[in-house]
Amino acid sequence: MEQAATNSITSSDLLRTRPHYEILDGLRGVAAIVVVIFHFMEIVYTDPATNFAGHGFLAVDFFFCLSGFVIAYAYDSRMEKVGFLPF
Repeated sequence: MEQAATNSITSSDLLRTRPHYEILDGLRGVAAIVVVIFHFMEIVYTDPATNFAGHGFLAVDFFFCLSGFVIAYAYDSRMEKVGFLPF
């Protein structure tokens, strides 16, 4: 009986979430929109010198860096409890 109580405690600990940073969601959204604009402008202006969104491909890197941070932040405290293989 005690083991069932212990399992339920660890299960509830695993479900606790950390504070949510809405600004990161906004920045990821802006990065996604910049990538869409970049692809559209690539069709309209074939010369990269005239394309105002010529470096829009960098928004993909920014998006993935932010996503990696969000995932690492969410699972940082849970990895000890969950373990590598079950994760």
